[in-house]
Amino acid sequence: MSFDLVFGCILSLVAVSYAVMIIFITAGLIKNNRAKQGGYSIEGYLSHGKPVPNRTGFEKVSVILPVRNEISVIAGCLDGLAVQDYPPELFEIIVSDDFSEDYTAEKVRHWAGEHPGLKVTLLTGGSNIKDNQGKKKAIERAVAIADGNIILCTDADTVHGRSWIQSIAAAFRGQEVNMVLAPVGFTGEKGVFQKIQVMEFLGIMGITAGSANLGFPLMCNGANLAYRKQAFIETGGFSGNSNFHSGDDQFLMMKFRKLYGGSSVIFLQDKEAITLTVPCKNLNDFMEQRIRWVSKSRGYKDPAVIIAGLLTFGFHFLILAGGIIGIFNPPILLLASLAWFLKILLEYPLVLKMAGFFDKKHLLGYYFVAQAFQFFYSVTVAIAGQFSHYSWKGRRFRQ
Repeated sequence: MSFDLVFGCILSLVAVSYAVMIIFITAGLIKNNRAKQGGYSIEGYLSHGKPVPNRTGFEKVSVILPVRNEISVIAGCLDGLAVQDYPPELFEIIVSDDFSEDYTAEKVRHWAGEHPGLKVTLLTGGSNIKDNQGKKKAIERAVAIADGNIILCTDADTVHGRSWIQSIAAAFRGQEVNMVLAPVGFTGEKGVFQKIQVMEFLGIMGITAGSANLGFPLMCNGANLAYRKQAFIETGGFSGNSNFHSGDDQFLMMKFRKLYGGSSVIFLQDKEAITLTVPCKNLNDFMEQRIRWVSKSRGYKDPAVIIAGLLTFGFHFLILAGGIIGIFNPPILLLASLAWFLKILLEYPLVLKMAGFFDKKHLLGYYFVAQAFQFFYSVTVAIAGQFSHYSWKGRRFRQ
């Protein structure tokens, strides 16, 4: 059997499998078309003022901010939390410091002193840096003292609308819901590279939403993630994957799905629930971020997540390999080109749907450039994430 035939059969099989997966995920995304349209101001990134909601039936929420060296952004994030339209007596803010080397802790103390009407707690890791460092440890310390039935995690470099807490808390009204995956988007993008990131990330959000709607959540983002405190305790929290420096979100989501079932983990397709952050400034920062994300994949145990990851990597790898081999073999180049064209067509409805949700349709012209960029970075990152070092907040890690 010739090499051309073997390669063609493998690529065709993987392409069909990938197509089926994307079609199902897109169907899941379209299935849940309940995104709210009012109240979210894309210019100011804060919802328009609304009266304080009826307090009947609202649960107490603990907003957890794990921070490390965030002095330049922490005040802006806290300012957004200070104007939430959720009853102030029903939420608290816990800032858990991961041994910052700047004046983040001092900044938080000063801010808390200027807002006596809010309950703000600053936690530190103590003197034992070796055993208490890392984002997971910072979150665990905060969960341990949290008064809220609902834990709402976000990052210091994010902004939120005024109804952010209200929207996410309302999603827990159904008793079967134990985890809410909330939307994360980009803002302030400048230049071609950051606009490419917007397009690429819309696809990630589409897969997150669509797969969760089908009952098989594949991804989540710790910048906007909420769960019941009791469920966190029952699943064992981050135990069993503490040797991975990242994965405070993904490992936990997979535990929730395994223990409580897919219907207990939902994606909240509500504009009020959006959390916004800024794209990476340059290619080096982007690669470091994605290598950090991928580095935890060796610890995955959820079959759906593993299969989807392998299928995605395999499809990208085969198309890229076909393009390289095709320089000397026109039939393989043609096949790889057709597979790439199929991928572009398959993923466009997913990205288009999320572009409308995040008000980013004006950037759809960068979709094709983002598709080309994705091939090179995704294959490189998938391999490097298993062996390479990466940096995060002044620390250097090797998985």
